[in-house]
Amino acid sequence: MSREHIVSIDQALCNKCGACEKDCVFRAIVLTEAGAEVTGQVCAKCGHCVAICPENAVSMSGYEDVPEEIPPDFRLDPDDLLKQIKFRRSMRSFTDEEVAQEDLDKILDAGRFTPTARNMQGVSYVVIRDNIAEYERIAVSVLRRIKPLADPLISRYRNFTIDDDFFFKGAPLAIVIRANYELDGALAASLMELTAQSLGLGVLYSGFFTRVAMMSGKIKRKLQITKRDRIVTTLVIGHPAVKYKRTVQRESARVLYD
Repeated sequence: MSREHIVSIDQALCNKCGACEKDCVFRAIVLTEAGAEVTGQVCAKCGHCVAICPENAVSMSGYEDVPEEIPPDFRLDPDDLLKQIKFRRSMRSFTDEEVAQEDLDKILDAGRFTPTARNMQGVSYVVIRDNIAEYERIAVSVLRRIKPLADPLISRYRNFTIDDDFFFKGAPLAIVIRANYELDGALAASLMELTAQSLGLGVLYSGFFTRVAMMSGKIKRKLQITKRDRIVTTLVIGHPAVKYKRTVQRESARVLYD
């Protein structure tokens, strides 16, 4: 976390139900005669106490947004959600239409609210948009230099051509996901892609750009990659130039029931 967050409990609102105490995995809240109180012990700042309080008596400082009320009957249709997952395709052909800032904000919010280990919230994002052509140029130059070295070792590399749109495929933007812990960044990327798909956008996980970026000192400096960070993945995002008609097959799930 980059900011300090302090849990506070309004005793005037607390009804002494004990829900926050029971739901606190770190036992950082205790129920007293006066009401629930923060003990000052280790707290992950996970916000469960804020979310579960029926009286909205618990708050946490240091955030710009405010908690949203969850409608009691809110639920995603599971069949529609599964269809969205099945219908997705890796997009490699984009129109030149810009991605609306409102849609981009929703995609970033999906990453922001993705759970992280120990609630560290150590995932950050670089939106490559205004200077996407410059990043493409640098990355293409690097890959063209190293491709002759990779050709004899990895046969599949011999069959592609590195054109001037090799990495971003003409898309208007890409989001580089940086994280202290790789799993945190990967989970964020998955939900960000799902959100982008729900907005009618196409997404490509650019493994090539991610690898080249980690090899290029110039790109790492532009992305402000520190020793603690690593580039987990890169989402190339734009409006699809092609429309797929059906799902594709997958092998049966390998599941062990024990």
